[in-house]
Amino acid sequence: MPGNAASRELSRTAARCLARLPDLAGATILLGLSGGADSVALFHALLGLRAKFGFNLAAAHLNHCLRAQESDRDEAFVRQLCDRMRVGLSVERLQGLRHSSANLEERARAARYAFLTATADRIGARYIALAHQADDQAETVMMRLLRGTGITGLSAMAELGGRLVRPLLKVRRRVILAYLSEIGAAFVEDSSNRSLNYDRNRLRHRLLPMLERDYAPGLTERLVELGAEMRQIDDLLARMAADAMSRCLDEDGWLDLDGFRSLHPALGPVLMRRYIIRTIGSLSGFERSHIEAICGLAVDGPPNGRIVLPGGWLARRRYGKLLVVRERKHNDVAPAFEMPLALSGVTVVEPAQTIFESTLLTRASLTMPRDQTRAVFDLRALSSGLTVRNFKPGDRIAPLGLSGSRKVKDVFIEHKLATDQRRRFPIVTLEGRVAWLPGLVRSNLGLVTAETTQVVQLSASSGRCVQFNPRASVY
Repeated sequence: MPGNAASRELSRTAARCLARLPDLAGATILLGLSGGADSVALFHALLGLRAKFGFNLAAAHLNHCLRAQESDRDEAFVRQLCDRMRVGLSVERLQGLRHSSANLEERARAARYAFLTATADRIGARYIALAHQADDQAETVMMRLLRGTGITGLSAMAELGGRLVRPLLKVRRRVILAYLSEIGAAFVEDSSNRSLNYDRNRLRHRLLPMLERDYAPGLTERLVELGAEMRQIDDLLARMAADAMSRCLDEDGWLDLDGFRSLHPALGPVLMRRYIIRTIGSLSGFERSHIEAICGLAVDGPPNGRIVLPGGWLARRRYGKLLVVRERKHNDVAPAFEMPLALSGVTVVEPAQTIFESTLLTRASLTMPRDQTRAVFDLRALSSGLTVRNFKPGDRIAPLGLSGSRKVKDVFIEHKLATDQRRRFPIVTLEGRVAWLPGLVRSNLGLVTAETTQVVQLSASSGRCVQFNPRASVY
């Protein structure tokens, strides 16, 4: 690539993406900086575009602690890079993730997004920049195609989505490497990217090169174009499905099947995905076969039929209505767990399918939580640390603002937690006493007072990656 062609192409592409962001002037962009070629290229590109768009740049690095000295090398490289370029950097080390973890890649990704979101909230960043590029997009489209996805899956990643922005999504990997060479920028390489133990690496190093060479030259570009076209179609169907769902839902949350059957066949599965997300919170663990099975039940299934779904859920039909509910399995015994919570950093609690994010703050910089999704503790009260474990019979909590204590079981019942949810619920304890039921109740332990100088802010988010049988059964 002659001259500075790569630099011009990459900068122009990133600039066109940033130009679509509203109110960018004066805003902070938080970059997920791994130290690899893609994120380092985006780092330098954003530095070069700061003056043009008037934004502030910050970076964040999550050390997954999965590659021993290599992980520490990456962290040291990122620290030195940000220090040299005078860019603020947030670094945390991930605890609780192991190579033996089921769905390791998905769990690591969930932890990374939780860390970036929490960091962006803490520093007031309006946008989070990710360094996904065109080859990543092509690989994602191909992997989903091979696994039997539909339009939603083929639409893959978006340049802009909420607070996420991917300025390099239309830039090829070879252009990124040429750009780094042109500007003389160093980067680190993740040795696990060469391992053929991972599906994506086999696709990247074997399948796609073979298809490009022997069958379809230019396949990568066509896959990227397909993903972009499918995203446009998916966006249109999503708007239509949202309008249709508002007409098909009754006041109790049941799906009216007469209205559902009147929809165009292309719209039904899109509405059903939205309905599942509305009910469950995500499509994690669901495949195309599950969506097709639920639609089949809705259209011409038995009047009182039901479908077993991933993660302990059921799709239940009652004549002209359909509802997705928790499956009741009283013999479902959750594994016992008890582990320390990091007072600063990320802790993955796999048995509870939960990711905890802890941040140390000064009392002066603290904004008190508005609800039960976060909790703050006086650091002085945590000399023995915080622990997270599952529910034990006889557990009690002294709720903040109330006298006396309550049975934790009664709190679960009040909030309508199913039995299997109670067994896996992550209970945060302080010196053996229940200090916080995330999302439900905060106790009166370790409270922040006027004398407090340092605070631990704790938040919890779902990191669920449920393994399942991809064939849904109807009975």
